Amino acid sequence: MQRGAVIGLIVAIIAVVIIILLAVVLPNNQDKTITDTTSKITLPDTSAPTPFPSPTPESETTPQTFTIEITSAGFSPKTLEIKQGDTVVFLNKDTSQHWTASAQHPTHKVYPESTGKCPVIGGSDFDACKGLKQGESFSFVFNVKGSWNYHDHLNPGLFGTIIVN
Repeated sequence: MQRGAVIGLIVAIIAVVIIILLAVVLPNNQDKTITDTTSKITLPDTSAPTPFPSPTPESETTPQTFTIEITSAGFSPKTLEIKQGDTVVFLNKDTSQHWTASAQHPTHKVYPESTGKCPVIGGSDFDACKGLKQGESFSFVFNVKGSWNYHDHLNPGLFGTIIVN
């Protein structure tokens, strides 16, 4: 073979090798460049923090309703702790009548809210104002914080306490 042909053949082989290398290496470099540019993260300015409202549990914002059952044995539960604005339902489960009212028997004046809703007794609004038959209930919203004793006006030996926080 002539010397020129050998050189041409060597140049052609080198060219093919370079083309193959470029075909393999360039796509990897392009992917790497794309990955590098998309993985850049810009951090927010922390010099002025963004205020977030503190979460408030639902039980603190939404008034709750609790039920106290009345039986011949008394009130159940006898003591109940609630939040201001919560409602307590006194449900008579007994065959006898029961009359839930604020202490103190017989005046019913310990709980301070009074709009005169029970003209016969003239006590506080925390008063069913009548005997409840079996299945009847009396609901009351406690708006005043404190420890409030109550009793059964028809059975003064039955009593309980509502603690309003």
